[in-house]
Amino acid sequence: MPKNPFLDDHWYTSGQAGAATGRGRTLFEVMHEERVQEGVEADAPWVPFASEEEWGLAQWMMHSGLSQSEIDRYLKLDIIQNRLPLSFKDKRAFFKKIDSLPRGPGWQCELFELQCEERSEGESGVEVFELWKRNPVECIRELLSNPTFKDNLRYAPEQRYEDDRGERPVLGEMWSGAWWERVQVSKRKLLPKGATLVPVILASDKTQLSNFSGDKSAWPVYLTIGNIPKSLRRSPSSHATVLLGYLPVAKLESVPKAKRAVLAYQLFHDCMRSLLEPLVEAGRKGVEVVCADGYVRRAHPIVAAYVADHPEQCLVACCQENHCPKCLVQPNKRGVPVDLPVMRDPEKMLAMICSALEGNKGPGFAEAGLRSIHPFWANLPHCDIFTCLTPDLLHQLHKGVFKDHTVKWATACMDGKEDEVNRRFRTMPLHPDLRHFKKGISLVSQWTGNEYKQMEKVFLGVVAGAADPDVVKAVRAVLDFVYYAHYEAHTEDSLSCLQDAWIRFHLHKHGFVRLGVCDDFNIPKLHSMSHYIDSIRLFGLADGYNTEGPERLHIDFAKLGYRASNRKQYIQQMTTWMERQDAVRRFDQYLQWLKAGHNSQLPSRSGDNNTEEAEDAEKDGEEVEQETAPESHARADVDSEEYTISKRPAFPSTSVKTITEEFGALDFIRCLEDFVTKTAASNAHSFLRVVNMYTTFSVYKQFKKRLPRMSQVSKTLAMDSIRAIPAKSAGGLRPATPSQFSTVLAREGVVDSTQDSEREDGISSHPLDGMTVGQVRLLFRLSSNMEHVSKHPLAYIEWYTPFHRYDDLTGMFSVAPSQRLHRRRASIIPITSIVRTCHLIPAWGRVHVARTDWTSENVLQRCDRFYVNAYLRHSDFVLFRQLVDNWRRSRSITV
Repeated sequence: MPKNPFLDDHWYTSGQAGAATGRGRTLFEVMHEERVQEGVEADAPWVPFASEEEWGLAQWMMHSGLSQSEIDRYLKLDIIQNRLPLSFKDKRAFFKKIDSLPRGPGWQCELFELQCEERSEGESGVEVFELWKRNPVECIRELLSNPTFKDNLRYAPEQRYEDDRGERPVLGEMWSGAWWERVQVSKRKLLPKGATLVPVILASDKTQLSNFSGDKSAWPVYLTIGNIPKSLRRSPSSHATVLLGYLPVAKLESVPKAKRAVLAYQLFHDCMRSLLEPLVEAGRKGVEVVCADGYVRRAHPIVAAYVADHPEQCLVACCQENHCPKCLVQPNKRGVPVDLPVMRDPEKMLAMICSALEGNKGPGFAEAGLRSIHPFWANLPHCDIFTCLTPDLLHQLHKGVFKDHTVKWATACMDGKEDEVNRRFRTMPLHPDLRHFKKGISLVSQWTGNEYKQMEKVFLGVVAGAADPDVVKAVRAVLDFVYYAHYEAHTEDSLSCLQDAWIRFHLHKHGFVRLGVCDDFNIPKLHSMSHYIDSIRLFGLADGYNTEGPERLHIDFAKLGYRASNRKQYIQQMTTWMERQDAVRRFDQYLQWLKAGHNSQLPSRSGDNNTEEAEDAEKDGEEVEQETAPESHARADVDSEEYTISKRPAFPSTSVKTITEEFGALDFIRCLEDFVTKTAASNAHSFLRVVNMYTTFSVYKQFKKRLPRMSQVSKTLAMDSIRAIPAKSAGGLRPATPSQFSTVLAREGVVDSTQDSEREDGISSHPLDGMTVGQVRLLFRLSSNMEHVSKHPLAYIEWYTPFHRYDDLTGMFSVAPSQRLHRRRASIIPITSIVRTCHLIPAWGRVHVARTDWTSENVLQRCDRFYVNAYLRHSDFVLFRQLVDNWRRSRSITV
């Protein structure tokens, strides 16, 4: 995928969409003028606080998680009272100042009454529920007017292409999807010319507030807009997703069980209807909004996406949970792949629901699995609620299809069952980007999204060799689908790969039935995979609508507020807490905007997050130097191939004897002779004559280098740690630590950087040409009098066999330790020839019960064959799976 795809934004430049109607004042400009009118002086913008330092203390107290009583005790400490001249002496004065800060959309409480069974004498038969809400139009207005999003907002559809002719589109953000173009600028457009579409993205999820005792819950509803990039929408610190309201959590214990579910469903829809009521007129007629760039636009907020897990999707769609909330597939047909499923039509579904509410349930009502509930989305303009339900990577793929089903089925199909799976996880080689399940996976008591993802990285290698070929291929297809679905940019090629993975699973899934581990595949989350490609084409990439976002927001918008309350009438206290948090955050952004000369903003659309400095220098307090390597020969796109390494080596005077015995660099002297000789250095022979077992070198623990940027999976540059650290024995209270010798992908020989990417026969070169897997045993630098041999540090590497053996079952390359004269083949190369770390998975075979001496620390020495892990990181997946598969397909077509 090109680094800078061809951009087509003619809808905006021609004024057909997102047209400005005038100039106005942005959010912070309005705040600034109001404060000037109130008499706030320019040299004291932090008023009502006495100083900038006092404002900093106020920020800390608001964000620290301290309760009101703890804040009061802190302010009344003698040391605070006597040494800090604060303008507030207790919590009452402190919160009075916080409450005087500029506020955003306010909170309202609406009461809903539900008639229940008559209770004992003196008790009302009516149960009252509270809906706490904010005006969604005002929340949208604030998001669009916030100058921090100035360079990131989009007001019209845009499309990017791989080619200059505009024939191969690149799907990414919401504005690149077909839905936005269909609503705003297509021939059947629903908005007037020049209007600005604001795609409203809603999310709701019930969450538990109390940890160990009690039964306190909250049901937050979140709102964001598709005009903001998904990277900012996903980031809690950007505040691009706002809390819209708290739905009542109704247990309805006084209602008969037979009626309880229907009344709870209707209460949800009644509350959502009230919550979203302002969007009805705003979506139809539009509202004037001053956007972050200072221009006034006519904005039409339209509900475009609803992020929820499967039960809540069914609740929103007014259908039963054994039906698909998006299409009309029958429950007993969900395990059968259908290329063109019949999607739910909102007008037809609404007509059937209305007839059922009047007592007329037609034959289609039961077949569609509908519920007799008056839906909240009935009057929302231009809203197809069934299309709005977006893919859920966390619950549908990671937890559902992978953990709850694929892992369970595959484990039951393996020789040795659960014990063998645990054994293989325990003996898995270590890697910094991989969690080590040192006790296996069956004893993990609480699973999170991170655990699911860590399992996915190695599960295919765990299954390989111990399960039926159909099972292995089905597991591979599931993992391929999960990884392709996680892409941050899709092309027609990667979408066809996603489709191919789905088809391959259905081709090989019957292995599970044949082995008796399952009866059918009529599973909602498995069926949901069939809707991913259509949703991606409509709304952009699935990672922009993952339920991991709302679950993370529960911490900031629910759990912290609950902890700050006194647990009585806690929802009301949570709204007050949230209002104050918003005020502090908004005021801080305003002050930053002032400091930047009225132009504070988040990184622009083309900006990238800076990578962090090397940790290394680490825990020993060493300085770090950063060097830029010569021109890269890697196939992947990288801005500059840089590395960071400590200025002072961890082992400054390490003898060859220590290098051989502790680092395992057995052929160090011979390899050094070969390397120095090949450089044709003038003083090479004199240098080599003095090298013996007691010659010392400067040895490093590790270095870090930038991974190539792959826009399919990430827009930022990531750092990769390459380590060569010997084992350390226990001493005193310090436990023993295992060795860390990284396995890497490196260029063993010299690669011609001027060679074309295609050969004369028209076949593109292999993406791994010139690269070999090796294990780094030593990182060192030559003495100063030999710096002309290599200005970069060097690495001693033991090599594995080339990429000649491809396993069709797993789709991974198989390598083995490379031998030379009955010894490990090794050589010395500059560290700039190391491309990236990689991970090797032992090829265990059918069962390795007898190999009880294998551990995660020694398995690389004990095992004689390995798979090169294609699932370690998403960038590894692009390199070892997509690019390799594409090359193999192009080669077979050409042949």
